[in-house]
Amino acid sequence: MTQSFSLPGLSMANEERLSALLGPKVTSLTPETLQALPMTIYGATDPELKRLGIEASGNPDLTVIVTDPERPIGQLRVEVGGGGSLLFFDNRTSSGRETGGRETSGQLHGNIRILGSDCAVMFDRIGDSYIAFHDVFLRSSNQLLFWGAGATAVGVSIEVEGEGRAVVIGDDALISSGIWIRNHDMHAVHDIRTGERINRPPVDTVLERHVWLGQNALLLNCQRIGTGSIVGATSLVKGVVGEYVAIAGTPARVIRYQVSWGREASGMTELERSALGLGPVAEN
Repeated sequence: MTQSFSLPGLSMANEERLSALLGPKVTSLTPETLQALPMTIYGATDPELKRLGIEASGNPDLTVIVTDPERPIGQLRVEVGGGGSLLFFDNRTSSGRETGGRETSGQLHGNIRILGSDCAVMFDRIGDSYIAFHDVFLRSSNQLLFWGAGATAVGVSIEVEGEGRAVVIGDDALISSGIWIRNHDMHAVHDIRTGERINRPPVDTVLERHVWLGQNALLLNCQRIGTGSIVGATSLVKGVVGEYVAIAGTPARVIRYQVSWGREASGMTELERSALGLGPVAEN
């Protein structure tokens, strides 16, 4: 029997959802590596949360798990409506950063609002990755946000609609400023003659490994973006995007095939290529 992604406080529905959504194309995290992690568990009212950089308000029925209780994660404000939700942070390699002449603790900053019950927000291997949220809003129950190892964000807003829906950010994603990720069309669109809904209901939004979202891109009812792909600035993305393509426009369309990107100006590093299963650069 395949082992599931199990955590204290994680609902069975979200265990099943993680098993269905996470895989090698998305993350190196496996049920086995997750279970092997050290874990310290807190409640919403535990005074230790403040030292970690977490300010929780609202419903106290919240479980918070960190892998290193001595390392602050950053500055995070959490508002909780329903009960039974979980926050998980693998912060074993988290460290401070010199900003404006002073040392800050942790690299995760932003606001998370959980309106429903039995939701889960998980950050794998935060490390030195800078992650800044304007707002994360889980609007319904049994929802899931997963953030992969090494993924960074300059400024992103995420809104999840629909009970049991998820947003998954794969390992080593690069999310620029002004990004909106919405797994729905914001409102239903109806045929005025029949009353039938003609746009899609909320979907699960999954970014595979090493995806780059350019500045001010909008993902709206976007189901999947494939490994290594690039989304151009100010693009509107819906539906499914393939692997190793560059897309741009409103609506976004493929403008280049068989491309990817690197965090270094000189190109993709050997480590980046290896993580994607790519071989050495072909010689001319």
